[in-house]
Amino acid sequence: MGIDDRDYMRERHRARAGATNWNDRAGRVEGAWFDPVNRGRDGLKGRFRAGMGVRQSRRQLLIYGLSVLLTVIPLYGMAQRDGLIPDLRPGVSFPETGSVTISKAIDRRSITSALTIVASHANAVVQLFDPATERHLMSIYVAANHRIKVPVPEGTYRMKLVEGQKWHGTRKFFGPNTSFRTVADLMTFTRSSGQLINLRRRPDGNMPTRPDWFGPEPL
Repeated sequence: MGIDDRDYMRERHRARAGATNWNDRAGRVEGAWFDPVNRGRDGLKGRFRAGMGVRQSRRQLLIYGLSVLLTVIPLYGMAQRDGLIPDLRPGVSFPETGSVTISKAIDRRSITSALTIVASHANAVVQLFDPATERHLMSIYVAANHRIKVPVPEGTYRMKLVEGQKWHGTRKFFGPNTSFRTVADLMTFTRSSGQLINLRRRPDGNMPTRPDWFGPEPL
């Protein structure tokens, strides 16, 4: 094929191509659906910004939701302790301050330590559990604004706090206004050293608790 023939074939090739983009090595590509200019990473900047914006919005929404939750939970517990949630059922008399419910598993000879409890404006039931088995061992009743010191067995226990206003007995406790929390750290009692807990909430309090959503088990 001569030079003139090659020029003729090129012109024929262009005429047949028309609006179709060709890549002789890679094969035929129908239509001009893509931008033929290679923009490198610049062409992706808008896409990355859009994705980052969505992720940032979700992150901000999550942070906002957690902030609201951390505010609502303490307020809900406070409302329960104050008896603000509607409760139409009649209440019964709260047990005498210092009375206890003791599990048969406790060896009375081990009751050589003591626990001092200062109640807030709500009635309280302070419970001790075996941290290994979660078995209930002891419940101590303290009326609102009372202070009491009671003997307890030596050992390390999980402490839970049940508080409220209108008492419904040892099955329902304070009804819908039952505030139930678990003390974060285990409590250790020895013969020479007991414990004192103050249930009057303070900003500088040193007994962190967490809400227990399942509610106390009936005694």
